[in-house]
Order: sequence, then structure tokens, then C-alpha cells
Amino acid sequence: MADSPDWTDETLRPLPELARLAFPDGGVTGETLRRLAREGKLTVYRPGKSYLASLAGVRAMLEQTRVSPEQRAPRTTPAVPNSLGLTAMELSNMALDQALENARSKRVEKRRLRDEERARTTDAYREEIRERRRVRARKRYREKKAEQSR
Repeated sequence: MADSPDWTDETLRPLPELARLAFPDGGVTGETLRRLAREGKLTVYRPGKSYLASLAGVRAMLEQTRVSPEQRAPRTTPAVPNSLGLTAMELSNMALDQALENARSKRVEKRRLRDEERARTTDAYREEIRERRRVRARKRYREKKAEQSR
């Protein structure tokens, strides 16, 4: 069917078939072409439930998405990009060290607060808490007894 002489580059074909024709080595599937169509990079037609496109449309899409060497941004970074005279790697290491130190100090502070709380809960403090609970329990008992006598 694809080898039929009446088929041209402008003939509409299903996306999976186009993927096999335009990319015989694989790597691009019908789903990939459908995603490119949703992104607006490939013109497709949908007369029913299937998506159709032409081989010429796929070639045009490839030409539009072509990246030429002069369009690429240079990847060179200056060796000393800041006023401190440090490289980007040194600056990154300093920032990481600072973040790790902040995390460590937070852990230390949390432990200190926990230890203080434990020290506060000595026997006398515990006895004070027990007494408060007894007072509350007596109060609830009296209130309950008063309700029953009404």
C-alpha cells in the first residue's frame, strides 16, 4: 500500500505509518508525531478518529526544528566570573558548605531544646504535673456529682 505509485509526499497517511516511512531506523513513533502535533510543530488532519499527516509535512517539521551550529549558544564560561576572583565551582562549593552548616546548626539547636525539655521534666516537675491532673480530676468529679443530684 505504501509502495503504491499513486502515493506522493503530499498523500495523507496515518502517523504510525509516517513514522515508519520517515524514520526507518526507529526512534520516532506515531505517538511522538502526535505529541509534536499537539505542540504545534506538525500539521495533522483528523477526518475521523485517526490522525493523518503527509510526508512533506514531516519533512517541513524537521526543517523547522533543525538546529544549525551558529544558533547554539557558546558553552564557555569565564574562568573568573565574579569580583571575589572565584570560579563558578568554588562559589557552588561555598554555597553547599553554607547550606550544610545551616542544616547542622538546626539539628544541634533541636537537640539542645530536646535536652532542655528532658532536664525540665525532673521528679519535682513531674509531681507538679500530677498534682494539676488530680485537681482537674477532682473538679470534673464534683461537676459530675452536681449534675447527678439535679
